[in-house]
Amino acid sequence: MHHSTGYIAMTSIFQRLTIQLRRLRRDRRGNVLMIFGFALVPLSFATGMTIDYARAARTQTRLNAVTDAAALAGVTPQMLSRTRWESIQAIYQNFYAQAGVNQCQGTVNRLSFTAGCNYVGNDNGSVYTFTDGSLSVIVTDNNTVGLSRTVQLTYNAKSGNIFGNLLGMAWIPIGGTTTTNAKIAPNIDFYVMLDTSGSMAFPATSDGITLLRSKTGGCAFACHSTNDATATDANNKTSDYYGVATSFSIPLRVDEAKKAVTSMMSLATTTASNNNATYRAALNSFAAADSRANNSFKTLKPLTNNLSSVGTAANGASTSLSYKNNCPTASFCNSDADTASSDAFNRINTIMPNPGNGTKVAGDTPQEILFVITDGMRDETRSGGRPEVAFDPAWCSTVKNRGIRIAVLYTEFLQSSMDGDGWSQTNVVPYLNQVEPALIACASPGLMYKVTTDDDISAALNKLFLAAITNAHITQ
Repeated sequence: MHHSTGYIAMTSIFQRLTIQLRRLRRDRRGNVLMIFGFALVPLSFATGMTIDYARAARTQTRLNAVTDAAALAGVTPQMLSRTRWESIQAIYQNFYAQAGVNQCQGTVNRLSFTAGCNYVGNDNGSVYTFTDGSLSVIVTDNNTVGLSRTVQLTYNAKSGNIFGNLLGMAWIPIGGTTTTNAKIAPNIDFYVMLDTSGSMAFPATSDGITLLRSKTGGCAFACHSTNDATATDANNKTSDYYGVATSFSIPLRVDEAKKAVTSMMSLATTTASNNNATYRAALNSFAAADSRANNSFKTLKPLTNNLSSVGTAANGASTSLSYKNNCPTASFCNSDADTASSDAFNRINTIMPNPGNGTKVAGDTPQEILFVITDGMRDETRSGGRPEVAFDPAWCSTVKNRGIRIAVLYTEFLQSSMDGDGWSQTNVVPYLNQVEPALIACASPGLMYKVTTDDDISAALNKLFLAAITNAHITQ
């Protein structure tokens, strides 16, 4: 908060006293006693005006404090959930009540406000200016992130003189200005899209990659079909590669991502409480586009304010496992087109309503942030026989143009994961450099984080969450 020093007009008072002293000095007709007697008059006035001035200074100091308190009354967390006009009313009532003057009373105890009951107000949609002559207030709102409200309050009054009144100076003008600002965290709905495609079933650690390759004869993916590629698991039983990975407790990226969602929901619960905000969340998973596949787009948890239930739903998300090579199920084959990101964006875009400003003003709705956790590999239609590789940022723009921010956690798709696979070397590796730029373009500015082997996915997602709401802290 900034407060001006205010002002007290004394120039004309001392000008009048100077004139009286000059007259006395020019008068040569009396003796010393008479001169002394005359001198007592301006000296008495000077002493009296000093008392008047000190009284005005004390009054101004008190009103400065009243102004500060009144301005703060307009930006309390409760008031930020109300309209600018209600904020102005609170400021006026608070100021005049603490000043000890009825708003329409005018003068009390030698303190005068010229307000009367004549008001002039103008609201242009974000700035409300209002004055009654003695008290002027400007309330400015910024709803870009949450609600930021600035109040500038100016008062003009007069302190009544006792001695100065004899010189025709009945009042000393006083006044001051204060400015204060407060920001309240917005209410936010979080929509989480979790990539559960086969390529996300990749070991999250270097040790895990080495161990899985030693058990599968070189393949580092735990995503192969349940009826084709097999190996011996930790129990000396024949199993698919995913079964082998889980039997040896090899952490996979998709499973670490599930844990990360649970951790983020816990952080969101704490943050909402600290920020006095309401957070809700929804969880969806995506892989293949065709609903005949067992890993198509799924709503695992509709929008809810029970954030812990979203974490529970994440733990239950199923990993994409095919029946056999090129076929998600025994009755449906799709050439392993397993990561339909454009289809997922299309579907989530129809689920998310238009966002609001996130304030508590009646009729307003929450802001919205879409979190996407993915390895960035788009494998959707296999046009020409190879994956599209990079996400289509046009779909991201469609979402962002609605005022919805997008946060992307990129679990880096590694070239080394395809070592030894001839088809991938031809159809995927030459295009891998397109993946990360597409995700950067997809995300809102500053909201694309990347993790790779041996990184903590939960820690990264939590940092991304905090970055997404970084402008939502209360600053009052």
